[in-house]
Amino acid sequence: MVEVYAFACWHKRSDESKATIINAATRSKARYQYYLDVSDCWPEVKLMDLNVRKVGGPHSSERFIDNAKYRGMPDVRCGQRVKVGDEGEGVIVGHNSSANFDVLFDTGRWAGQVLNCHPMGVELLRAQTVTGDA
Repeated sequence: MVEVYAFACWHKRSDESKATIINAATRSKARYQYYLDVSDCWPEVKLMDLNVRKVGGPHSSERFIDNAKYRGMPDVRCGQRVKVGDEGEGVIVGHNSSANFDVLFDTGRWAGQVLNCHPMGVELLRAQTVTGDA
């Protein structure tokens, strides 16, 4: 079972107060996810130009909470374990522009990957206290 943490990610020439929060299992995975997010519009950025600091348990942004409410699941937060159909189990790490959840799978054929999952196929495995800032 994978544990997810919140990481602050920012460019070394910028101030940490402008950091983006990424939920990931490790610091290096958070750095790479942030790199993928910014490199499309900033092709000259280098992976090693990005600073990353662990800030605690999974972070559910205000936009994530609004998205969960929109999808009829107002109590869902990042860091909660879910089962996605017959595909496997994982942890919610965020949402995307399709108003779907991003799930980091730790079982099944998609283990280790973050995939876009429609909320209709997501089943919460158990009520749990989410560490961090719910």
